[in-house]
Amino acid sequence: MNRRAGVAIELCAGLGGIGIGLRALGFKIAKAYDSWNEAVAIYNHNFGDEVAATANLLSEKGRRLVEADRRRIGDIELVAAGPPCKGFSQLRNGHHDGRNGHNRVLAAMPEYVAILRPRLFLIENVPDLIRHRDGRTFADVLERLERPAKRLRYRVEYKVYDAALSGTPQARRRILIFGVRGGGKERLPEPGPDLTPLFAAVRHKGTVPKELEKYLAALTDPENTMLTSASQALSDLPLLGPGEPEAERPYASGAKTAFQRWVRKGATEKLRDTRTPAVNTETVKRLQHIPPGGCARVIPKEHLNGLSRRYDSAYRRLHPDAPSTALSTKYDCVYHYDEDRSLSVREYTRIQGIPDYVTFPSTVVCRRSAYEMIGNSVPPPLIERVLGEAMEDGTAGTER
Repeated sequence: MNRRAGVAIELCAGLGGIGIGLRALGFKIAKAYDSWNEAVAIYNHNFGDEVAATANLLSEKGRRLVEADRRRIGDIELVAAGPPCKGFSQLRNGHHDGRNGHNRVLAAMPEYVAILRPRLFLIENVPDLIRHRDGRTFADVLERLERPAKRLRYRVEYKVYDAALSGTPQARRRILIFGVRGGGKERLPEPGPDLTPLFAAVRHKGTVPKELEKYLAALTDPENTMLTSASQALSDLPLLGPGEPEAERPYASGAKTAFQRWVRKGATEKLRDTRTPAVNTETVKRLQHIPPGGCARVIPKEHLNGLSRRYDSAYRRLHPDAPSTALSTKYDCVYHYDEDRSLSVREYTRIQGIPDYVTFPSTVVCRRSAYEMIGNSVPPPLIERVLGEAMEDGTAGTER
């Protein structure tokens, strides 16, 4: 889908995952803001023109910068934001409450909608936001987004989507909050069914529910762009062992799937960010007891050597025929389906639905930070699919 969709602004932009999806829809990103200097540097490295700027949106200085840019840019069609989710996510470490700085960034979104006055806004976060403080946090944000300023009104809706249903090779559930001003007809599309039982059946050789059989057919078809398995995402990459040094490497083959053709558009002939993390001997021994799709729970007790089996998230292996489980910001949150190692930065970007032309040179960002910003990013295919379908029914003045 390619259209002239107007000017967009990104808030809490990170490495630019939302922006990749917006550019695919024809939006021009006039400005992007993030408080993390390394993320801003990676954004500008990959997209040029110094579009991204460092800004703490909770500070007076950050607010003044956005206000000044708004006067220079003029009318804005869309504001898209991915505010930090650590204060709401089930994967958080430690205690977070309403005073948490991450939560305060989301709470500031209505103020920035009032400043920027876009015709549309799209805000991404984790589904746990809905239950935070027994729903009070979410209800307050929605109410203020509907009326962020005098004489400024938005029709606001929200839905929870699984990024896997947009072709991202990862089961990643996210809430999207969508606002429309001025009588626009754009509406969020229906999210689709919960595919957890399908993915579990594939990973553990179970029975696929009858109502999900058509989705199994889509998943097993390498040319179907609805669903993408881990091997459909990674099978054209060089198969490397643990502890491989950074080097530009050729693709192992031509593109074998629709996803691989898409992700390789605009990339150089040789892959970058292919260095693989080292793995200690004890980890290798444990991994040898875990089949594709398994986790620490299947390691025989006599081979645990002190490792706890309490958590399904420990020592997860990809299954080649299913999407990955949700990535975190830690490089060892998932292991390769064929090799006894975690994923390279390039493999991590593939699982997050980020194209190969996006790179992370060591002169700009350290490897640890690269994994963190990838894990925090929004899968571009999710934005392209959901917003694209919303705009199909709208009156955005686009050209088809």
